Amino acid sequence: MSIEIETLPGQRMSVPDAVKQALDYCNSGWLDISADICARILAADPGNAHALLVLGITAYKNREPARAVPILSEALRRDTTSSDAMYHLGLALLMCGQLDRAELGFTCAMQARSDYAEAMAGLAEVRRAKGDDDGAYELLQRSVALKGNYSPSYITYSLMRFDRSLPPEEGGWNRRREARRDRPCLTMASLGSYGRFAQTVNEYVAVRLYAEKYGMEFLTPDWVGHAFFSLDDPRLDPGVLPEFQGWLQQRKDFTRGFDERVEDPFRDRDLFLGGSPVNAMLKERRADILSWLTPRPCWDRFLEPPVEALRRRGRTLVAVHIRQTDWWNQDYTPLSLYLDWLDGLWPTLEDPVLFVATDEPSVVPEFARFNPTTPADFPVRWEGLEYLQDFHVMTRADILAISTGFFAATAAALNPSPRLLLHPAEGNRGLQPFEVWR
Repeated sequence: MSIEIETLPGQRMSVPDAVKQALDYCNSGWLDISADICARILAADPGNAHALLVLGITAYKNREPARAVPILSEALRRDTTSSDAMYHLGLALLMCGQLDRAELGFTCAMQARSDYAEAMAGLAEVRRAKGDDDGAYELLQRSVALKGNYSPSYITYSLMRFDRSLPPEEGGWNRRREARRDRPCLTMASLGSYGRFAQTVNEYVAVRLYAEKYGMEFLTPDWVGHAFFSLDDPRLDPGVLPEFQGWLQQRKDFTRGFDERVEDPFRDRDLFLGGSPVNAMLKERRADILSWLTPRPCWDRFLEPPVEALRRRGRTLVAVHIRQTDWWNQDYTPLSLYLDWLDGLWPTLEDPVLFVATDEPSVVPEFARFNPTTPADFPVRWEGLEYLQDFHVMTRADILAISTGFFAATAAALNPSPRLLLHPAEGNRGLQPFEVWR
């Protein structure tokens, strides 16, 4: 007979459904509610391995890894085959600085699941902490290849690629200024950890605008945007402030404070938004945002040669971005929309050249009649960071047609002087001009 419990006032459900509810609250940042549901499950079903696992995750997410370790150890004792328990125990041990035990946890998780990209990223962190950068880099390459949308792998791998892209004598890319002590601050330990490049760029712009609006400093961790753009934000000490609980309410309050002036803005807080809840590209701040999001000059060696090569091939640079593999609802724009549009456009242009940026190279032959250029034709390749070369070309295109998602839309926003920007119309009825700045 299945056990039912009351998880929240007036809500009763089976234990498996209660575990799912606890995990949902945990993933949404409501750690106290998640922990309370787990406690209710364990009171009714002592030793429930799934509830112990979620309870352990809430503990280390609440920055209490020492409390999480025995909980996750018990979860693993109750279910010795659980690769997830092995992985999360490894994370908690890593946070506690117990590198050898963390290494064992991640290794066991990978032995149980050979494609466990998250465990590879965790093991890479252990390798880095032990001074084995080459071993960490190899693991991160494997992790990114398996699961390119797993943010921790992507961030650490990208930052290592930035480091390896500069000769030691150039002094690196991580320029920082000292924070002013005469004003309140906002921090964002999660910046870059939820979503990939363009999503985190939008999140950064939103919080920086919010901080400036209310006269605050914005402190950031190391993230891909800081490495790529000429930013000098003060460095965040991630141990200073606890992560906010309840990101849904925080997103709502942040949006209100962003869109209008409020008397009680967030201050001296660590924000967790889980992605920007607003369109941060404000037309009245366009010049400022473009100045912030300018690539560091040290990356010109990778960014400018592709643009120069394209300009040598033609006078009018047309770029299309085709997304085909990783959109959450698989509602990809049909290639026919871009091809039909190009057929009509091409005869009207002066000496056009086409650049195709895509996550699915097999679509490129469809554009053969336009003699397309792709990253494979670039005179210099930026290993591991090729997507930034794609991004930069789109910011320099005369005409840009994009697909769904933040990546190409952000490139469109950072294009200083496009003649024409297009995106898919609702229902994929065609391509239509759009205004990226609100």
